[in-house]
Amino acid sequence: MTATQLTPYLLDKSLIEYTTVATSEALRLSDPVLQQQTKQKAACALQFFLSILDPSSEEERRQLNIFQSYYAALNGKSQALLLKDLPSPTKNTIEKSNPKTLDLTPAQHVLSLPDTLDVIFAHIPLLTKSDRDTFYHGALTSHAFHNATQLRLWRHPRDLNTVEQQIRFAFGTAISGASGDTLGLYVKRLRIRIVKGGWNARLVEKIAALVPGVVDLTLQWGDSEDGVEPVTPMSVASLHKILSSLPNIKHLYLSKFAYTPDIEGNLQIPADAYIPFMKLESLQLYDFHWYWPPISHGLGSALKVFDIGYGTAISGDQIVELSSKLTSLTTLRITSNVEIRHIRNIVRNLSKLEHVEISNFTEVDDEYCAAVIVLLASLESLKELCFNGAIGSTQLRVLADSPGPLEEISLKLKENGEISAALERLLRAKSETLKGIEISFDKDDLAPSDNLVEALASVPRLERILINFQPVHALSSSSVDKLLKQCPKLNWTSNLEDLVTGNSLYEKEYKARFERERDENFKAMEEDILGR
Repeated sequence: MTATQLTPYLLDKSLIEYTTVATSEALRLSDPVLQQQTKQKAACALQFFLSILDPSSEEERRQLNIFQSYYAALNGKSQALLLKDLPSPTKNTIEKSNPKTLDLTPAQHVLSLPDTLDVIFAHIPLLTKSDRDTFYHGALTSHAFHNATQLRLWRHPRDLNTVEQQIRFAFGTAISGASGDTLGLYVKRLRIRIVKGGWNARLVEKIAALVPGVVDLTLQWGDSEDGVEPVTPMSVASLHKILSSLPNIKHLYLSKFAYTPDIEGNLQIPADAYIPFMKLESLQLYDFHWYWPPISHGLGSALKVFDIGYGTAISGDQIVELSSKLTSLTTLRITSNVEIRHIRNIVRNLSKLEHVEISNFTEVDDEYCAAVIVLLASLESLKELCFNGAIGSTQLRVLADSPGPLEEISLKLKENGEISAALERLLRAKSETLKGIEISFDKDDLAPSDNLVEALASVPRLERILINFQPVHALSSSSVDKLLKQCPKLNWTSNLEDLVTGNSLYEKEYKARFERERDENFKAMEEDILGR
């Protein structure tokens, strides 16, 4: 892949035609008011191209020269000569697209973003599909409703997963400034992808500059199917430019799922690269360990959530060193191998932790697992515990006796004759606080019993059951009835379905609701492409 791969996207025919016709119309109109409005539209479109076209590309340079002459004409230079070469616009050329038309081109979809209801709602959905549908149908009823909801919709754009989506968003954001403040100023969350080879990085940099008010950024580099993707000084320079364009970031998710080979030479990380990390309240890293010097320098007392994901080659000693200055941290997720001594020092430095995940990607022995549970169980504020080492009934009893108000538990268990009773004890011990429980087993799944189901039913705030049960069982209807009646906040999971399918109360009163929730969750997941 080469840098010129972006060129055909930038030189999209409908983008070029829009800009050309807008310029022609602005230069020919005699009404001063209309001329000024149209001139502003043309100027915004031209400024977009002047700021992103690369003169080192022959195709882009030709178009850049043309648009430079257009921009000069808008400002009163060589206007008469230029008019001879510009096409004469037909009436309402720029606004001729019918917002009810379903076969609009990608560019046309964005060109009318500031003015057309269904285009806005198509590209700038709310966070849940049901909410988006409500706003969409409501927006079609009046301009007043549209005006009232437009900025809210712009706060959370759809994930910009493809270059086509990115071009539409960038150009639409740029030209929205023709009627006042650009709508990009209202964007609060941005989820965007840099493709393998980084050839759209220039476009991502431009989008970052258009949305300076973003507080929540997800930047995904490539995909898991990309194989090997080296990190170069150009990669570092682009990352620095993107992050430096967003001074208000509080929540940052950086992910690079392709394998990063050993880095050759000096990456030349800018001296001020640490600044974007100083105000962060949450940070998720998948890879990006090669950017650790500015990350660790910048992170400080503002950070509350730190997620170190798979493939992030940060040592336990580095994590311990950083933990000493993360005085506000309440959530720590480590998906890499850390030794007991590291966990002990982390717990000592971060005694107020509420959410902890330790996931090793290699097998660990029983002694390690037992020691981890004892250390984490000592955290008095612990609300969430995720650990992928296999533990037994002894460790479950340790957790049952722990002081923390556990709300979420995710564990792997070793099956033995005492495991079910120990799990029941844990459920009853944490019945006042528990909301979700996820249990897998190192061998066979668990055969559910009436006692265990009744222990689950004793947890009134329970929302999620993700215990791997054997699908064939002989549970009494009374125990399942208790679970359904006494846990009114339960959400659908396939594990819950294994427990309740066939129960008459479930079939009559609960099945339809659970299935609606299931379908709604699936719809939401379809659009959550770059989510966390």
